[in-house]
Amino acid sequence: MDIQQVAQRAGVSTATVSRVLNGSNKVREKTAEHVRRVIAELNYVPNNSARNLRIGRSELFGLIVSDIKNPFFPELIDHFEELAAAQGIDVIFTHTNYNSARLATCVRRLVERNVDGIAVMTSEVDEPALELSTQRKVPVVLLNQTRLNRKYRDVMIDYSRGFHEAMQHLTSLGHSNIVFLTGPQQLSSIQRRQAAFKAAAKKCGVLRGEDQIILGDLRVESGRVAMETLLRRKRPPTAVIAANDLMAVGVLQAANAAGLRVPEDVSIIGFDDLPLAMMMHPPLTSIHLSRREIAAEAFSQLMQLHKHRAPGSPRAPRKVHPRLIVRGSTARARSKRKKA
Repeated sequence: MDIQQVAQRAGVSTATVSRVLNGSNKVREKTAEHVRRVIAELNYVPNNSARNLRIGRSELFGLIVSDIKNPFFPELIDHFEELAAAQGIDVIFTHTNYNSARLATCVRRLVERNVDGIAVMTSEVDEPALELSTQRKVPVVLLNQTRLNRKYRDVMIDYSRGFHEAMQHLTSLGHSNIVFLTGPQQLSSIQRRQAAFKAAAKKCGVLRGEDQIILGDLRVESGRVAMETLLRRKRPPTAVIAANDLMAVGVLQAANAAGLRVPEDVSIIGFDDLPLAMMMHPPLTSIHLSRREIAAEAFSQLMQLHKHRAPGSPRAPRKVHPRLIVRGSTARARSKRKKA
């Protein structure tokens, strides 16, 4: 599909199509709307290569993340951009806000900018959203998408080690009433973290029923609400592992508000090991997931695909292994809690 075909279908000149694509006000609105409809019907994406050559644009990568308000992702962006800058590559980043429906829009925007590759560092990935990149032969690297790694390059995270270390740590301190604060169930990263928690709990002999899992949304407030719910139980947990540090902070806040001491009355473990984990009082024990390693592996794979012009050449995924960082929010379990 090229601009001549769009012009022919719309019954206008190529100059008119070009003006519409460039947002010119020299085209009547009715005509512009008609041209935009034809562009959408034909799934036309402008080729900006010639323009890029004229303006001397450097190579360009796209980076898609889930949530720029979550401190995990700005760190990942920073590391990725640092690696790209060292190679003279510019980076455009955008985010989905954990909404899989937005992914296709993010991919389209990047393809329209004629990027040389896209790192999709999100959990919410639907294969149809990637179709445009495949059609235009734009290399793509995904994050932890096992079901797609026969078709796309993938940065894999092996959650088992981190959760096993966390569970061994808690059980060695005498904890058996341990709850996992999970996240949105449609996210593949949450599914894997939850499965890793259950496997570790089973291996350590502390796996119970469904009441051992409580739902959150990966934000601080949901951690507070979840902990308030847990404290109303007849037997509140002696330890909570949260699927990310933000929810762990909310758990800590709710425990403090209820008059409980951390870690004397309840132990708390987060996930991600964000810088804020060390700033909490007490400092938060957390399962460390290296943003630097993820960014380095994603960038390395994208560079290989770009240099070899082989967007569809999967290989065995390399794994990033989270590990437990012990700080002040975990301690030996007590048989009795301090009453609020």
